[in-house]
Amino acid sequence: MEQQLPNNNSKLSLVNGGLTAPQPVASNSSVPAEEIVNRLPAVLQTTLILEDLLPLFEQQLRQVMQFDSFHYQHMTLNCQIDSDTQRHHRCHYKLDMNGQYLGDLTLTRRHKFTEKQIALIEDLLCQLVYPLRNCLLYKQALNSALLDDLTGLGNRAAYEKSLQREIELAQRQQSELSLIILDIDNFKAINDAYGHSSGDRALKALAETISQTMRRSDMAFRFGGEEFVLLLSNTDAEAAAIVAERLRIAVSETLCHDGKRGFGFTVSLGIAQLDAEEHGYHLFERADMALYQAKQTGRNTAVCAPQS
Repeated sequence: MEQQLPNNNSKLSLVNGGLTAPQPVASNSSVPAEEIVNRLPAVLQTTLILEDLLPLFEQQLRQVMQFDSFHYQHMTLNCQIDSDTQRHHRCHYKLDMNGQYLGDLTLTRRHKFTEKQIALIEDLLCQLVYPLRNCLLYKQALNSALLDDLTGLGNRAAYEKSLQREIELAQRQQSELSLIILDIDNFKAINDAYGHSSGDRALKALAETISQTMRRSDMAFRFGGEEFVLLLSNTDAEAAAIVAERLRIAVSETLCHDGKRGFGFTVSLGIAQLDAEEHGYHLFERADMALYQAKQTGRNTAVCAPQS
């Protein structure tokens, strides 16, 4: 059933495993529920980071109610937080504020929630919606700052941030990491022959082909101009070469239209695998040198850099 929250225009859609007569449920704390309700706004206003806000809310809720798992997801922002395996009985809320979707929140446990407990959950959710909206707006702003406006892929700032994180992870776990640099062959000729708007179409088509071709674990970025970078975690040079070849073929089969004429294009690719203790700039330089070799050997090919 859908219920109107008091004191604001937010809506909660509740799906519950069923209601029974009130049952005594142990709390994790002797803190009165009224005290949690009163102090929760101040607690939630301490952060604009979504991944910090929701654990804070869960922590406060656990002080007045027993449950086994806490789940939140916002598929548009690719955000999912799960505290444990879901149990049979659940309270599920679709959070909405003035028509703005704020995500889905689910609590589960082994036995049913009582009407009194559901009322308390909804009182606390009233305190959550405004801080949650602010966190989502902040997250969207951060995401926009890391996206390339034309292609929708990550931009150079996003690449540099991701590269550092992936290198630290690979070195800590002693796992493979590969990097692919690619750019459009004779891109200036496309602009000269078909106009800069067609050059933009080619960049968009390349970004779409990259997104459709790469694996779910891969990360793609527009580094600048017609140059793109892929980060491939848990991937050695041999496996990266397979990804690069699949992408090269897919691009060569892509056809763009400027409204009057159709045109195709190809890409050249350079591949490098991270060496032990190697810095990001050196990994990029080796892949860039491999890309240069691909250009020199006739374009529309992929070259793998030797391990240093």
